[in-house]
Amino acid sequence: MSEPWWAALLREQQAAGFPDLRGAEGWVRIPVSDAFISRLIRSRVPPHIVADLDLSAEPGNQFVVALRLARARFLPALRIRFLIEAQPVLPESPVLILRLASQGWAALAGPALRLLQALPPGIRLDGDRVAVDLAVLLARAGAPDLVRHLAAIEVTTAAGRVTFACRARLDG
Repeated sequence: MSEPWWAALLREQQAAGFPDLRGAEGWVRIPVSDAFISRLIRSRVPPHIVADLDLSAEPGNQFVVALRLARARFLPALRIRFLIEAQPVLPESPVLILRLASQGWAALAGPALRLLQALPPGIRLDGDRVAVDLAVLLARAGAPDLVRHLAAIEVTTAAGRVTFACRARLDG
């Protein structure tokens, strides 16, 4: 089956830098369930490292990640609380900063994450901070040019949802 005409046209425009759509701008707000994000993360983490993982979004720009290590299934799941500390500043720094905020687990969570050595390129642990580089993650997902079209992005949380509010533009 051949590619739809509109997909071929958009691919041609993208390859040329969107010259015929120069100046287009749009806003989008995408609320995503924490269950969907959990499935996405589980599909990207090697099962020999993490046996199970669930992300629970909570009000106040925070979420809890419950994970069970594959090599230590007899242990209870680690519950690590993260706070969104800083939003990406585009285009200079497409990095979302999270802070480990788990009471009692904060001291253990950092070393546990380092031991996992499962943090993919684009996610970096520095003390009690986790830096999520959107440019690297988008490139790994097959959309390396997307970040240059983003003018702003804000990540917020509510009960059961993570919301991505984005403004994009085509400079051409």
